[in-house]
Amino acid sequence: SEAQVLSTGGSTAPTTSTSRCERSTGPTSTAGMALGHVRIDDREAEPASSSDAESAASRSFGRNLMQRLQRYQRPLLLGAALLVFGLVAVGLSGSSTLQRLAPKRMRGTDAELEVKAALRPMVKVAAGVAMHSIHGAVKDAVKDAVATSVSSVAANVLGIPTEAQVKDARESAVINQELREPEILRGPLTLTLQATKLPTPWIGGHFYTRGYGSIPGPTIRVRPGETLEIILKNDLGEGPGYEACQFNYTQLGFFMNPATICALNHTNLHTHGLHVSPHEDDILDHVKPGESKTMRIKVPENHMGGTHWYHPHFHHATAAQAGGGAHGALLVDDPVGALPKYVEEMPEKLMFLSLVNIAKSMRLESWGLDNAFGETTEQKLWKNPNYPNWTWAAIGGTVTEHGSLLGSGLGLDPELVVNGQWRPKVTLEEGKWYRFRFVFASVEQRVEIFPAGDKQGSAYCQYQLLAKDGIYLHEAPRTIERIYLVSGSRADIAVSCTCGLLSRPCHTHLNFEAKWEPMGVGAAAVTMEQSGGELLRIDISSPPKKQAFSWPNFQPSSGSNLQRFSVRRPCYLADLRQVEVPMENRHWVDLPLLYPMKINFDGKGEVWGHHDPGPLANIKVGEVQEWFLSGIRFHPFHLHINPYQIVQMWNDPYYMPGDWHDVILPTGSGSATVRLNMDRFTGRMIAHCHLLEHEDNGMMGYLNITGEEGTTWAGAHWADPQCYDGAFPGPPLPEMPPIWR
Repeated sequence: SEAQVLSTGGSTAPTTSTSRCERSTGPTSTAGMALGHVRIDDREAEPASSSDAESAASRSFGRNLMQRLQRYQRPLLLGAALLVFGLVAVGLSGSSTLQRLAPKRMRGTDAELEVKAALRPMVKVAAGVAMHSIHGAVKDAVKDAVATSVSSVAANVLGIPTEAQVKDARESAVINQELREPEILRGPLTLTLQATKLPTPWIGGHFYTRGYGSIPGPTIRVRPGETLEIILKNDLGEGPGYEACQFNYTQLGFFMNPATICALNHTNLHTHGLHVSPHEDDILDHVKPGESKTMRIKVPENHMGGTHWYHPHFHHATAAQAGGGAHGALLVDDPVGALPKYVEEMPEKLMFLSLVNIAKSMRLESWGLDNAFGETTEQKLWKNPNYPNWTWAAIGGTVTEHGSLLGSGLGLDPELVVNGQWRPKVTLEEGKWYRFRFVFASVEQRVEIFPAGDKQGSAYCQYQLLAKDGIYLHEAPRTIERIYLVSGSRADIAVSCTCGLLSRPCHTHLNFEAKWEPMGVGAAAVTMEQSGGELLRIDISSPPKKQAFSWPNFQPSSGSNLQRFSVRRPCYLADLRQVEVPMENRHWVDLPLLYPMKINFDGKGEVWGHHDPGPLANIKVGEVQEWFLSGIRFHPFHLHINPYQIVQMWNDPYYMPGDWHDVILPTGSGSATVRLNMDRFTGRMIAHCHLLEHEDNGMMGYLNITGEEGTTWAGAHWADPQCYDGAFPGPPLPEMPPIWR
């Protein structure tokens, strides 16, 4: 298929494996030039037939409801019988019995209350069970009826897929293809932001979005001590910047504020997770459409090897770009000898998880167009040739963003793709350990990854946690049952599988749940909507035959067959849990629930609109800070440049004291105490909510790190005598054996 990029100046985008981008030879509109969007060849896909949708639309909601109430007649009859029993019991106690449910001041005499008390348990149980049964049956019937009716109506009004079309697409989709990994690049290299094809086999067809030629983009690898040189080219069409945004409304701090989504074709680049200078990884950089910029980022000699990623971070366009597909993995190599041999030799599998939220991406695109050009501008990106009339609608589009009633069965639930593939497979050798590098990119939802262990006859796999957010655990590995990832999170997992007594080859699956938690009460957030399904299939092949017979390879879940280890750590990651932090370096960081969209530092904060709001505070380089974080049960807290260590957190299965992170969203608590080593770099240290639309709404600020560049914390070697400031000196020295008592 061909895609013509309507770009200014007649520039030609490079050919990629996903699309061929050519200069438009005919006249182009101002809107098309400004958006740099794509025009799909009409021959590529015929519009889907709407006969099914029209047939469904002809049925009334009442008819759908009656049909589905018949399906739930048993619980309805049970509920009705129990309700009758309750009413009879109420009648036996006299007409005044119902008064007992009112406040005491309205109740009758003591004699009446004694009679009522005898029947009270029967009334409560009968009424409770009856209402629960009736409510559940009616709710399910209404939901089914609404879903069917909405499916048919939405297909005509909004142009979205029908249930039948989605079912056909899923049945014909090619799944369980071997996982493909992105191209690996080392600097100097060029990244080109351009219109990029995103296949969506779960509904059929595809979309074009902003990306680096593929989704995800190429994997970048760098060694500690190297200078990473990246030429960032912006091949999107010309479009206005902040001058098109609605200045009068950007600083109100509202959640889902259309005025804060704009300048969608302007960009920059952030190396998420790297411990580097903010003067070199500067999110205030600006690469306009048609322009390019050379970035040179010096990676410190003592940078820990780990899993990170890169993405655009242009304020008010971050969600549309980074959450829409412009992202890729960035891996820092482990120095030779930094890991035990059995970890160093594990084959690696990159698992870049991109959450595709079609309705949300359509809304962001629509809001960006409206801010720039007005409502009449034609939307070019996030259009599917199989559904040419499908556009975002204010009510239906917003509701379906989170996996909801309107999205049920219509293919609108957020879907997770691995390296751009839907439901791929990986093939592992039985009994061999592999290293899975998970990276997760989304606008908003968090995900939980877990084995599908409920199927009888499935293979058995162990999952051992090695590192989080690119930093090794102080003691690894750690047995886990689920991987909890929020937008921007990474996790390195050691995986080993066996067929046990099953015939070979065998297989199992990893599943996922994407959750939306828009509101919290105190420390708790309520999961309002969630979707999920199969993430990938794991095929287990027999190991090479070494002997005529071998016992089945049973592997215990305790992780005893994978030896525990601790790596030698750079001094900026020395353990801070036993450090005494002076009072002047203890602060409170708060992320308000829904309003205003800002970060407060010791009670001070400002919504970041289209201006520099000034620093939240000035802090000194070369010192240890302790921060109490609140509001993080709803807002994942991300910090640039310097990672932080959890020193106190309540009741969480994944985030534990001692772990290091640069983004965190606890599952069991709304607060945490963390410590930071303000190591060597001065300048702006950005802090923001990593729900990317919240960041675009203004929930971002920065700390100004002052002092002499290069200053390190003097207490690092006291906290960890084996930590190092320069190049990796070698494996950790053996500890003295314990004294037998």
